[in-house]
Order: sequence, then structure tokens, then C-alpha cells
Amino acid sequence: MGEEGPPKTEMINPALLDGVSANFIVKGPNGVEKAYPMRQLVMTIGRSDQCDIPVKDSSMSGRHCEVSKINGEIKVKDMGSANGIWLNGERVEECELFDGDVIRLGQTSIRVDVVGGRKRPDAGLSPKLLGAIIGGVVLLAVAGIAIGMTMKKKAQHKRDLATLSSFVAAAREGQKSKPCSAAVDKVADVAKGLNALGKPSCSNPPKGDDAKRVVSGYKELAKTDDRVATSISQFAAQSSSSTAALTGSAEQIADPELKAKVAEAQELIEQRSQVTATFIADWKKMGQATNAYATQVEQAFLQGNKGVCAAVDRGIAAKSAPEVMQACNKNFDKAKNAVEEKLKELDDVAGGGSGDEAAAEKKE
Repeated sequence: MGEEGPPKTEMINPALLDGVSANFIVKGPNGVEKAYPMRQLVMTIGRSDQCDIPVKDSSMSGRHCEVSKINGEIKVKDMGSANGIWLNGERVEECELFDGDVIRLGQTSIRVDVVGGRKRPDAGLSPKLLGAIIGGVVLLAVAGIAIGMTMKKKAQHKRDLATLSSFVAAAREGQKSKPCSAAVDKVADVAKGLNALGKPSCSNPPKGDDAKRVVSGYKELAKTDDRVATSISQFAAQSSSSTAALTGSAEQIADPELKAKVAEAQELIEQRSQVTATFIADWKKMGQATNAYATQVEQAFLQGNKGVCAAVDRGIAAKSAPEVMQACNKNFDKAKNAVEEKLKELDDVAGGGSGDEAAAEKKE
């Protein structure tokens, strides 16, 4: 087979487009170009499939920008995107578009073809004047390249510190969560239920309606355990959403050292989340073990199966609710304190420090 040629651009002849005011030639990260005609007054561009011009570009926001036609002018407007709009190499919030303009959104470039060929007013410079401008720019660039690079690094560092501050603030909001407390009232209910049922024993077995009451009571306790696990799982889902938002914020940091420090904080936050996951798992195990115990009690006292008496006398084969609660509180406090120590270090760095002082306090 022969070599494949470069990807073809899907072009549209403006003369064949009734009601089209402009065409947008979109070139995504994969290098493929596609043309989108503007047939309506407002069009949205972004990563979301709900946009009028959807683009598979992870560096773009879901609804990145909006293009509109107002009083004969075609304008582009930033919709609060993370990486902004770059028009002909300059970042803009809102600007009128002209024929030949090039918009960059993340890793995607969009060429604007305005029907009628209306050029940007400053696009018609004379060759002589243009040559003089280019020569002056080159001289200034050569003379000030070191200063320019330094200013660029400082600007990026400033953005990184601002992002770091936002990360710390969002992470501290997550520190306010109390997953262990979500089951406090249920622990009392379970303890009360167990006390009411007593400790079944084959040496003094309950009979008749009393036996049925015991079996029914343990089955209801198993359902309570399952409901607690479900409730905590819903709580954890909200926490997972917050953690995902933190990850997106951290990815915007360019400085390798800052990125490494944030990665350490993210790992500690994940360890804190694992405490909640273990808490959920323990309640599920309690529910399963209590349900199995209810079946054993039913077999022993209602069906007369003496072979399960040993299991009945041993009780529920799982941690008790107070033990699960105690373990959650202990492990969550430990994980939470570790996260807070790291956030203090990041807070110091975001404020212009080195973070060494906060790290030294942690060792002490």
C-alpha cells in the first residue's frame, strides 16, 4: 500500500451557503481540519458534545467560548474557560472577528473565513511600513530576549502560585467532611436492637413466637447495616467529585517542584478517602454477617438444626458497630491531620515561602 497523504480539509464554498455569515475551519489536536458554517446568530464551541462546534481537545473547557452575530459584526466571547482565547497570538476576553483571523483554544486552531471577505482594519499595512515594523521587532526581541524570558517565567510562576492557593482552599473545604459521623445515630440504633434481642444460645433457645421475633430482629438489623453503607456511599460520591476537581486544578501547574508537592498532597487526600471506603466496606460486611447469622438462628430455633448451634453461640462473625465507628474515627483523624500538615506547607509556598518552616514543624 502507498503512503497516505495529509488529511484533507472539508471546505465549503461560501457561494453555495444560503444565510451563512462565516465559516470556521477547525483543526484539532489530531491535525484533521473540518469546516463549520455559521447559520445561526449564536454558536458555542467547546469540548462538550452539546456545543454547536464540539472538539475533542482535553485542554479545552466544556463550553469554551461563544461566537455571535450582532448588528452585522461577528464576535467571539470567552465563557469562563480555563485556558482562554488567543486571537492572532494575543489573549482576548471578547473581540470582533474578521476574515483571516485565527483563534486558538487549547491545542485547537480555528481559522475564520468571513463571507464577503471583510479583513481586519490593521491587516493592510504597506510592505515598506511592514518591513520597518518587523525590523524593529526583531531588534527589540534580540536586545530583550533575556528580560522577556524572565518576565514570562515570573508570570507563569505567579499563575502557578494562584492555582496553588486555589488548590489549598478547595482541599481545606474537603477537610470539613466527617464521614464517620454519618452513622453515629445508626450505631445507637444497632446497639439498642442487639440489647433487645439478647444473646441467643442453643443451651436456652427461644421458642415459638419468641424465636420468630429473634430471627426477624436480626434480619432487620442486617437491613439497617445495608442502609448505613448506602448512606455513607452517597456521602463518599460527593467527596469523589471534589477530589476530581482538585486533580483538574493541579494539572494547570507548570512548575515541576510545585507539581510534585501538590502530588504528595493528592496522595494524602486519597489516603483520607480510603478511610471512608473502608468504613463503607465494614458496614457492608456487618450487614452480610448479620444476615447470615439470622439464617443460622432460624435454622437452629425454628427448624431444629442442631448442627449450626456452635455458630449461633459464637455470635455475628464481624466487627461490632462501635468497633467500626472507633476505627473510622481513629484512622480518619490520622489521615486528616497528615493532609492538614501538607496543606500548611503548600500554604507557605503559595504565600512566597519555601515550605521548609511548615515541614520542620511537622518533624518536631
